[in-house]
Formats: sequence, C-alpha cells, structure tokens
Amino acid sequence: MSSRRPSPSERAARHLVAAGEAGDSARFPTLVAPTFAPVRVRPLVDGTSRSSVRSAAAGDVLVSLVAGSPCVVTRDAGLIHPTDPAFLSVTLQRTGRATVAQDGRHCLLGAGDLVNYVTSRPYEVTFWEPYEAVVVTVPLTALGAHVDTLAGRTAIAVGTDCGPRDVVGALFEGLAAKVDGCTLGDTSRSKEYLADAIVSLVIAELVDVAPQGAGDDLADRVLAHCLAHLSDPGLTVESVARAFGISVRYLHKVLAPTGSSLSAWIRRQRLERICRDLADESLHARTAAAIASRWGMTDGGHLSRALKAEFGMTASQIRRSHHWERGGPRRLRSTG
Repeated sequence: MSSRRPSPSERAARHLVAAGEAGDSARFPTLVAPTFAPVRVRPLVDGTSRSSVRSAAAGDVLVSLVAGSPCVVTRDAGLIHPTDPAFLSVTLQRTGRATVAQDGRHCLLGAGDLVNYVTSRPYEVTFWEPYEAVVVTVPLTALGAHVDTLAGRTAIAVGTDCGPRDVVGALFEGLAAKVDGCTLGDTSRSKEYLADAIVSLVIAELVDVAPQGAGDDLADRVLAHCLAHLSDPGLTVESVARAFGISVRYLHKVLAPTGSSLSAWIRRQRLERICRDLADESLHARTAAAIASRWGMTDGGHLSRALKAEFGMTASQIRRSHHWERGGPRRLRSTG
C-alpha cells in the first residue's frame, strides 16, 4: 500500500518554522510575534500594504526573511515582560532604507548594512520604502562573555560592502537562500554546529564595532527626519536646520562626509515615491498632480519633465507600466 505524497503546501509547512503573508498591515504583528516578539505596526503608505515572513531554525538560532511595504514596527515598554526571553536580532538590510532606534541612538540603513537590536528593550524600526531584510535572532544567553558588548552596541549601522564584515553579509545571504530547506524538528548535529558557527561569526565580526559618534548619529537623524517629512512642501535645508536647532552651515558640515547635496537628495526621494505611487494600480483613481502633492511637490506642471529627466519616463508612461523598481537605495549624491 503506497502512502499519499504530500502536497507542496504540506511540504512547505513541514520545512518552515513560520511562514505567512498578509495583504494588510493589521495582520503583520501576528506574523512577526511567533518569530521575534510582540510588536505594533503602523503603515506608512496609501494603497495596498503587503508583508511576509519566512523563518527557519538552526539550533537556538532563528533565520528569517522579512519583506513588506513601508511601515513602522515598534516594540514599546508595554509589550515587554520581565520573563520574556531576550534575543539579539542582527539584521541585514537587503533592499530599501530603514531607520533603527534603540537606547537613544538612531541609524539609517541602506542595502548591505547590518544592525543589532535587542528584544528585551524598547526599539523602533521604520521601513521607509518597500523592503527585504534577513534577520538572524540569537538568544542573549548564547553570546557568553560578549553579551554586554553586543547588547550595548545597538542601533549602529555597519557596512558589509568591504573589509572582513562582507563575510557576515555573504553568510546572511546564503542563509536566506536556504530558509526553505531547513526542516522543522530536525535535531541533527549539523544544525547545532551551524548555529554555533553563526553565533561565533557574529561575535567575531561585530564585537569590535565602535560606538557611534555624535556626528554620525545626527546625520542619520537628519535623513530620517527628512524621510518622515517628505510630504511637507515646506521641507527645506533651512527648515531641517531649524528643526535640529543648528545652523545651515553646521548642517552642511554634518553631511559633508557624503560630499552631497541635501536638497537634491530630498528631491529624488520625493520623485521616487511619486513613481512608486503612479505605478500602483490601487491608486489609479488619483491624478498625477494629487500624488505629487502627497509627496510635497506642489508644482504639478513640471512633474513629467522632472520624472523624464530623472528616470527617463513621463508620469503617464510610468502609470501605464504598472511597475516601478527603484533598483535599491542610493546614497546622497553631489550636484556639483
């Protein structure tokens, strides 16, 4: 008597510790809670909201691939209980910009950046754009003598584009590609060894991360402020300087290491979001001028020319395409 072959969905259910997709932001916390910890989620976009979580375990280490629409994920004091298990979450941002805030620090992440935060203290992660991230969650108890060091260096962006930390980035990418192959309930020694290797590499490459300097933190907070206020037509270099109680000259000094223009960066961020909304079929009833106004650009007459100059497509062409790919985050750029 032959046994029935399991369906693809049944095989996936056995292979994954957790998997789910949501078409609205209200369900996202229910996807995240079993994998990480209880959180609150607030969407940042009009139109369709999407999110997905796929996770697999290697010993006590959990590897998750998280993706979704722009949103704010908050774990506040009201959601934290003293008896909750404490984890270090090490996140590799694959696409989209995000801001992580914990312990009074803020950092802005782009593609290829790593960041630590712990689940036993309040934190907030803001995904400003459609995103994908790999999250490796490690129990604090597995970090041994390094627990205080790593848990104390939260919300500090670490690049993986050069130097020895590209090994961590490559490992995380490899783990993400293998999530579906990790079998639920498999207690083989190989998975225990893999967990040990992951923890050892995280400690070896991240334990010497220098505490973030005040200037670096201010630069990230400035950019996060701009992303949060793109819809305000009054957002200018001068208004940003006023918001932080600094002079325009000092603001330029803070951003000088990028060799870039803040005003041009703000303009491009607005144009990219206008493109995304124009291509969103759920927003098709809105005029291009209304979408532009939503992102702080009130001069609709120049919109198509601006889009054509920046991206090679007019507003009507983008709208007919029903598709917009940003192609990954871009750094501040020089206009000179």
